[in-house]
Amino acid sequence: MLDLNKILNFYYGWWKNIDKFILFLILFLFLLGLFFSLVSTSIIASDKLNTNTYYFFIKHLFFIIIAVIILITFSAINQKKLFQISKYLFFVFLIFLILVPFIGVEVKGSARWIDLSLIPRFQPIEILKPFLIIVISSVFALDDQKNIYFKYLFSFLIIFPVILLLISQPDIGQTVLIILTWFSLIFVSGINLLFFFSFFTLTFSILIYSILYIAKFEYIKRRLFSFLDPSSGNNYQSERASEAISNGG
Repeated sequence: MLDLNKILNFYYGWWKNIDKFILFLILFLFLLGLFFSLVSTSIIASDKLNTNTYYFFIKHLFFIIIAVIILITFSAINQKKLFQISKYLFFVFLIFLILVPFIGVEVKGSARWIDLSLIPRFQPIEILKPFLIIVISSVFALDDQKNIYFKYLFSFLIIFPVILLLISQPDIGQTVLIILTWFSLIFVSGINLLFFFSFFTLTFSILIYSILYIAKFEYIKRRLFSFLDPSSGNNYQSERASEAISNGG
């Protein structure tokens, strides 16, 4: 039988030690997203799909409840145990990311999703990201201060296969996000700024070159040029948005 006092004491300690500003900021973003899900065109989309009028709102609310439960559960775990669990989960979802090219579901030209019969469809990189951050942070926090640049190399070896797998999908947006997150962690770790900005410039030069000259990323190039020059074409979404605004939609 559950001991109510132990449960209350446990979550009292959790509430006492948690960063309340970050917690309420996250909850505010959840509620803001839920609000826009209710007042946006999701109701119109539900009607067109012949589903419940509030189908997308209810679905959004369901996932928010799951997210809050996961948030409270992980934030209540002891820090040392959390790091250990995160390492295991990192390898589990890295395996799922590796499986994407083989069993992934292709949507609009990109295979990014895993669709198994027992669990809802999910995008492995979305779940992998927080554990990737914890693993890289653990590497930078190692006690050995003599081989600081070895830590940077080791962290690069961790994210390198993730980047390759994302590019193969292709998913440049997530690739850029992972690289920027890695650079942010390196920056706050106290790296020499000259080395940091040199490596930053080199990395993004390679990325820009890939977007401009590799055929696989031609769609990103078209989007960039259509954004900079709307008259060049390929601006279907902008035209539909302008049409909706002019018609009061």
